[in-house]
Amino acid sequence: MKQTVFTLGASLIIATMLVSCSNGNGSKVLDYRDKIRYGTIETKEGGWSMKAKIDGKDWRATSIMQPDAAGRIIGYYFNREYIGLPYDRRDMVVGKKIKFSENNAVDLSINDDVDLWAGRKGEMEITKVDKNWAEGTFFFTAGTSSSDKTVEVTDGFFRISVAKPQQ
Repeated sequence: MKQTVFTLGASLIIATMLVSCSNGNGSKVLDYRDKIRYGTIETKEGGWSMKAKIDGKDWRATSIMQPDAAGRIIGYYFNREYIGLPYDRRDMVVGKKIKFSENNAVDLSINDDVDLWAGRKGEMEITKVDKNWAEGTFFFTAGTSSSDKTVEVTDGFFRISVAKPQQ
């Protein structure tokens, strides 16, 4: 009797796990760990956000690393791809333009055969700052030393919190 109860219980657990990992058509459903990189903040409309067009295709971050912790504004897409913009809290002033260069490049990692792209041509402009939020736009052309190919990132936008942490 105990053996039967144990077997039924184990079967129920395995069936539950299989159902929770499938969307009904055989493909894996992304869970919270896939969507949100550890230590980051989930993006949402009106809150932390980053989006852009990468070679004309829409890209939207699912989470963002706190810039004061990372020293960069890093938006992650499903824990696989990211855009990492230069960050200095003192630059969060409306109208400030930050030009990207060899010494001030954007990091770009996308799902392709190149591990890391560097955006050395382009700029970021701070468009709005209040006591809680800073917003800006960006665009850049990224390249890599392993290829002559480039990646065009346009229509970039970010929104990050600049509110002082409550103690």
